Amino acid sequence: MTITKLSLLSLLLLSAIFCKAQVPPSLTTTGTEVVVTGARYERPTTQSPQRVSVIDSAQIAQAADLSQLLNEQAGIVINGAYSNPGKDRSIFLRNGANQFTLILLDGQPLIDPSSLGGAVDLRLLSLDGIERIEILRGARSLLYGSDAVAGVINLITKKDAALDPFRLHLRAAAQSFNTLEGSAAISGSTRKLSYHLGYDYFDTEGLSEAESAPGSSTTFGRDGATRGTLTARAKAQIGKHFTLRPTLRIANFDGDYDAGSFQDGDNQYTNDLLHLGLAANFEGKEINFGLLSSYVKTDRIFNDANFGISEFLGRAQQHDLYTVYQPTSKAAVTVGTQLRGEELVRQDPGLDNLDATTISPYLQLNLTVAEDFLFEAGYRYNNHSNFGGQSNWSLALGMNTTASWSTRLALASAFQSPTLDQLGGPFGPNAELAPQVATSVEVSTQLADPNGRYQISLTGFQRNVQDLIVYATSVEFPFGRYENQNELLDRGLELEGFAKLGQLLRANASLSYVKGTLTQPDGSGGTTETDEFFRRPRTTGSLGLTFQAQSPFLARLSAHYTGDRPDIWFDENFIGTETTLDPYWLINAYAEYRLLRQEKLKLFLDLRNLTDTNFVEVTGFSTQGVTFRTGVAIQL
Repeated sequence: MTITKLSLLSLLLLSAIFCKAQVPPSLTTTGTEVVVTGARYERPTTQSPQRVSVIDSAQIAQAADLSQLLNEQAGIVINGAYSNPGKDRSIFLRNGANQFTLILLDGQPLIDPSSLGGAVDLRLLSLDGIERIEILRGARSLLYGSDAVAGVINLITKKDAALDPFRLHLRAAAQSFNTLEGSAAISGSTRKLSYHLGYDYFDTEGLSEAESAPGSSTTFGRDGATRGTLTARAKAQIGKHFTLRPTLRIANFDGDYDAGSFQDGDNQYTNDLLHLGLAANFEGKEINFGLLSSYVKTDRIFNDANFGISEFLGRAQQHDLYTVYQPTSKAAVTVGTQLRGEELVRQDPGLDNLDATTISPYLQLNLTVAEDFLFEAGYRYNNHSNFGGQSNWSLALGMNTTASWSTRLALASAFQSPTLDQLGGPFGPNAELAPQVATSVEVSTQLADPNGRYQISLTGFQRNVQDLIVYATSVEFPFGRYENQNELLDRGLELEGFAKLGQLLRANASLSYVKGTLTQPDGSGGTTETDEFFRRPRTTGSLGLTFQAQSPFLARLSAHYTGDRPDIWFDENFIGTETTLDPYWLINAYAEYRLLRQEKLKLFLDLRNLTDTNFVEVTGFSTQGVTFRTGVAIQL
């Protein structure tokens, strides 16, 4: 860190002497919080028959990275979260494959036809400007369509509550590996218009993505990465009943990557994202009309020393027109139609672009019976331009037995369409592929103090995915092609809770266990089964203790456990070797101090892997040791 940066931080610390300390407002989630995921209208968590987990603004403000934050949640594993900052990430929600989790931004899907399996590149997504994250687990295609097989993660941006026409937000931080990050944003709000315009920048020299082979004295060079994100959004109140919310996100990620496990390389990867969104709503006395419209453009370019330049250009759009009829506060009927279009741009002038369209009408009914019994049911029909028709359904029941105890039951189906690359790409395409279809059941019970002093929940789930798409060889196709042939059954338990230990302390904990069984043909007319999945642990957990002083000081100590799991790595001749990765604990610490009037200045220090644990996420690739991050955020 330069002398200039140290001097600036010292000056800010000295200013605390002249500032009056105030008690900071509580930012923790409560049982009566309003959620928007799982329905086309807002509702308190107590009135949702589906269980929605919320990562609140306090947790987001303490996090350095989206992948690491999600990795701390029950049932979610982000492989690569603690590897080189520029390394790719894979999300495994309840043992589901990377492409089985749908990422939303303010309810709008981030669709990426350019990626393998359609998964979104998490490295493109910054936490800057995100106020809360809602996680809805289970099969959720009823409202959200393809890809919501394991669940959906909804990133919700900040809203200006106060009527202030101009605010300036600044943040800067320095981190290990010569990492610098910063952001600047302006926002404002009047009775008729609110707006936000911001830019976030991240740059790191990183560490070597691959590590040297055991016993080797060779040192690999660093693999750096850079990300820039421009965001713009507005909300206009037109008349008494109509609102319009346009959004824009432009993100660019550039990173170096190595040749493979224990192999150095001089390769570059670039991914450009353009996301345009428009939400419109007409709110009447009993009936609401809504429109959600988005366009996503992704350009992935690999510049590989061995394979040359490879470009994958995806274009996608989705338009959702719906009506919500609420004759009373205890009943709602949602009717909508979703249009989704995908295109994979091919650079060969002799080949046409690949495209597909899905039209999906849907219906959802919500009822509250006798105040305490919640009922939800829905049906969706998907008409895909390639595989034809396919249906989804959902049923959810909730019982608020007492003010403290509630139970939820959810049954649903979901699907993922074959990707354009699988249908017509250069390697083993199969135009006759069917969608991968999942059914899930989830039962949860929760005991929570109405005053927010404690909460504990236990969830059991089962998900069955049929017609899994795999790349397989046969007598007819000796070089292989994509086929629907496998079946996956996942079962598990999730235990979560928190408790306030007096006025200053808050403890939280989670424990997750999931076991999967994959059934596949054995090549001779029978089947084989396996319950081991590469880089997906059966057991994960976390413990946390937060100290919130009466003065504006906060400190948090947390521990995160990842169980053993199998892995496979390939040498320079593409010969695979299977291994088992050891379990590990990571200990992290965070502290912040707020200054100035209304605590608009925040100093923070984040320490990761305090015990310098030596662990492996991917065989042959590096992971981060002790990592520090310190910085300042101010609002004017």
